[in-house]
Amino acid sequence: MVVFDPYSGETASLNADQRFVAASLSKLYALLTLYKAASQSELSLDDKITMRSSDVWAYGTGVLAKYPNKYPVGYTMTLRECARFMIKESDNTAELMLNRHLGETRIEAELDRIGADSTRYWNPINTTTPNDILRVLKKVADPSYTSSQLSAEMLELMTNTSFEERLPQPLPEGTRVSHKIGSYESTFSDAGIVFPEKSGDIGQEYYIVVFCEGAAQQEAIETIQDISLAAYQALLA
Repeated sequence: MVVFDPYSGETASLNADQRFVAASLSKLYALLTLYKAASQSELSLDDKITMRSSDVWAYGTGVLAKYPNKYPVGYTMTLRECARFMIKESDNTAELMLNRHLGETRIEAELDRIGADSTRYWNPINTTTPNDILRVLKKVADPSYTSSQLSAEMLELMTNTSFEERLPQPLPEGTRVSHKIGSYESTFSDAGIVFPEKSGDIGQEYYIVVFCEGAAQQEAIETIQDISLAAYQALLA
């Protein structure tokens, strides 16, 4: 785990450079790469992308593969809409679509650019560290890295997702948490940016990344909740 307070510059961490299975936290790499490319006018978020049969990933989370009558092969959406499926619903098919559109080389170059040197993006296995995920979160939240509008849009996609039972669950009502979860076998994680109650703006937030490996799912989720609440009480209560 790692908790970072940007205003004091202080960090609390445990095994923050240990590699874990990234699982769906890897969707943050595609998100950042997509929005960085948009900020440099290399693509438009209104460009269209069409679902191919090779994109359909029936395993795990998401709605595109789950409802083929609504989202058949050949379904077309904007890149922005695809990113929304990928983050809000943790949609695996949407991730494959964006990976195909962006190219893994481009995503890996983005990880290199921000210094996420310990992350292995499907080569040979999808692994990362708490500190590398923290680097990704910092760039997502940094308006100078993309733009004020694009950074705000990424943070909105990460807020009020379909998976709010980990970092956000124990915090006071009204606390904004822009985050992304990951789950694979016995590894469970959540990583996000926590804002004060009734605040959604950069100014008093803190960053938190937690991985739990080798525990049962419920125990892991409760551990993430406990760490989330302890961080909130230390930094915002």
